[in-house]
Amino acid sequence: MSVYVWNTFCPTLFGTGALKETGKKAKELGMHRVMVCTEKALCDFNVATQVIDVLKEEELEVFVFDKCKADAPSDICDEGAAFVREHGIDGIVAVGGGSTLDTAKAVGIIISQHGTTIRDYYHIEEDAHEMKLITLNTTSGTGSELSQWAVIGDVVTGAKEMPVYKPDLAIVDPALTYSVPAGTTAATGMDVLAHCVEAITNRNYNPYGYIFGKEGIRLTMRWLSAAVREPKNATAREQMSLAANLGGMAISACGCQIGHSFAQTFGAMHHIPHGLGCAWGLPGVMIYTAKYGERSNLEIVAEAMDVSFDEHTDTMQLAKKLAQKVIDLMRELNIKSIKDSGYTLEDCMKSAERFMHDGAFGNSPGNPRMEEIKEYISDTYSMY
Repeated sequence: MSVYVWNTFCPTLFGTGALKETGKKAKELGMHRVMVCTEKALCDFNVATQVIDVLKEEELEVFVFDKCKADAPSDICDEGAAFVREHGIDGIVAVGGGSTLDTAKAVGIIISQHGTTIRDYYHIEEDAHEMKLITLNTTSGTGSELSQWAVIGDVVTGAKEMPVYKPDLAIVDPALTYSVPAGTTAATGMDVLAHCVEAITNRNYNPYGYIFGKEGIRLTMRWLSAAVREPKNATAREQMSLAANLGGMAISACGCQIGHSFAQTFGAMHHIPHGLGCAWGLPGVMIYTAKYGERSNLEIVAEAMDVSFDEHTDTMQLAKKLAQKVIDLMRELNIKSIKDSGYTLEDCMKSAERFMHDGAFGNSPGNPRMEEIKEYISDTYSMY
């Protein structure tokens, strides 16, 4: 009988209005001089400022670091650590999408390791945790608010690296997602779906993670389109926030697989949004799993997606039905294909050499070599 690791996630405060508790929770964690790690646009559009206000109401000293960018560039992480030292900061509150939260995690790593650059700490497990971190997500996508991984874009090599730093508290307030544009809502929502599907279909069986993955799939298929069409639909936003959180728990238990390897390598090369890369890579995950993974995992995904099958359904036929379900959703959400976005199959193939370096790749079913990687990329490019 196998042994599984459960309950590895950080505490999460969930619900509309939860952000109002940020100041109290920061004080409970012993924070006095707080760095709000965010993006300038989130301050300009009065998103991060809501969190800043509640911190100040609790008489905490607040220092705003608003230089975060997509892909969490390593040099911005280093600047954040220097900012912490310059201002004598004793706690971080991160407000933003996955890249912003990952930047804050990287800052925590650098400070805890008494270093100066995240580039020195890509391949260590978390062995020091000196900087308390609260995360508030403004998109329903990565699940980064509770996951231990920080996906960092190295500005020297162009690769995406995944060091580890666990938040001390995640605060998920769906109201922070109301101002997210339709295109971003669609792409980040597809990241949720990719997390849940890839957690179930990779080689790391964990029944605890599968529970989260199945419910995350169900919620995304039910509510993502509504969240895109009606950005202030409170129910849709709350359900997608929950789905994203469940997706984060699913990958914390099981990891991702080859679809994320495509999103993270091709995305790093062409600076495309992570969720868009995950959307493009997901139909091919179904086909890849049919070839090299477990049929039973595809059946779990089919049940969650409400795709009909029985014991006589051919495994590849089932995979194609699942892939088509994803493609139909992308069309409904007006997500452009790789081809329509101007990329060629040759462009996609150039990412193949980087797959084996990607943190998610080792979770892929089978024993994928370059032949299987190129086969997957070809399937991915031709399907949508």
